[in-house]
Amino acid sequence: MVFLGANVFFPQYTGSNSYYQPTIDCYAKYPTPAIDKATAAETAAMNDKQQKCYEQNVLEQKKFEEAKNAYDGWKYVFIALFNLAILIFALFVPMQDSIVMGLFMGSIVTTFGATVGYFETNSKIGFGVLVVTFFVMLFFINRKKDNFVDWKER
Repeated sequence: MVFLGANVFFPQYTGSNSYYQPTIDCYAKYPTPAIDKATAAETAAMNDKQQKCYEQNVLEQKKFEEAKNAYDGWKYVFIALFNLAILIFALFVPMQDSIVMGLFMGSIVTTFGATVGYFETNSKIGFGVLVVTFFVMLFFINRKKDNFVDWKER
């Protein structure tokens, strides 16, 4: 549910827009002439055009990937902050122990999954939120240690 919410609030770079799609096929735009019908100069000129087109596509792909990583970094921060809020909510709001354990496990597993999924974003803010989540998790376990293990038996 958290990942669905992240895609709703951060819709860019999702679905078919989640990967780079070149706008020009360099080999279709600049086809290599047949060997028996082209001179060496024509073939070399066409190869140069293909190479320049290919280099332009590589530059565009790098720009796309950088923009996507920056955007996904904010998506990761949103997911991590939401999970941290759920963890704090489960820590301080009195509820049935099974619900508290479910919220705890769900927020930790989702945070771990988001960290793996958005690892390449190199988000410094996301890393900070992850560290805070780790310490809140330790505080949660320490505070709920009496009923953390035996919550199923009651």
